[in-house]
Amino acid sequence: MSQTILGIDAGGTKTIGRIEVDGVVLAERKAGPGNIASHPEAAVANIGSLVAELAHQTDVPLDTIHLVCGAAGAGSQQATRRLSHYLGNLGLASARVTSDAYTSLIGASQGEPCIMLAIGTGSVAMRLDRAGQVRQFGGWGLAIGDEGSGATMGKAAVRALLWELDVHGEARNPLTHAVRNLVGEQRDAILGWLSKAGPREYAALAPTVLELGHHCEEARKVLDKTIAEVNQLLEAASGDEDLPLTLQGGLAQHLQHLLPAAVQQRLVPARGTALDGACLIAREPQRFN
Repeated sequence: MSQTILGIDAGGTKTIGRIEVDGVVLAERKAGPGNIASHPEAAVANIGSLVAELAHQTDVPLDTIHLVCGAAGAGSQQATRRLSHYLGNLGLASARVTSDAYTSLIGASQGEPCIMLAIGTGSVAMRLDRAGQVRQFGGWGLAIGDEGSGATMGKAAVRALLWELDVHGEARNPLTHAVRNLVGEQRDAILGWLSKAGPREYAALAPTVLELGHHCEEARKVLDKTIAEVNQLLEAASGDEDLPLTLQGGLAQHLQHLLPAAVQQRLVPARGTALDGACLIAREPQRFN
């Protein structure tokens, strides 16, 4: 019997979908952001339009499609129920909503025991142990967590600027000068930026920290703190199991060479993406129930 699957990776900045029939990729498309907790209406609309476009483009009947969506914000049960309800009314053969962290884990390891740390705008670690149990570490969001993430890195850089302004009345090092140029010169401009800033705005400062980390003491302090947080998250996720580690996300390639040697020795390349993970779960639902 022919098998039609649709995998979706709904992230904070974009949504990607792939439709396959019997393992053959028919089409991939992109849509807007898909965080179902922070922007639920826009996310559901983007995911829905992606499903419709892929089905129309490939001329595949909706009632033959088995869909798996890994979505940012799926840690919220209310947000997950909302998307699940919406997808359930589309007439699909089946639909499952899970977190993008879980699809990243499955994609990275192809379902084999592994620890995956995603570090980009936010951060989260997940472990798939040898008993087949999955556990998440971190991923609570910028207000209280997201240790080692780009947003946390940017927030620390802004905090360094604000402290210098309070104590010295001016920016006094390359990092705080660069941050001030980005967030505003005057107090009113800075307050205006802070009132609107979210994870993406803070994370946009991370490249500045990375660029200056080699010759600016303040940037190096922020970078060292970030590495310590990443290492702490990996240690917590590892527990007593000596499992392979894989890093994913926009900051992974920039930070992995800064991690302790013992950690680097356990790092293995990711075998796939979050989208690959969503497709694998859809293809083998009994394996990932």
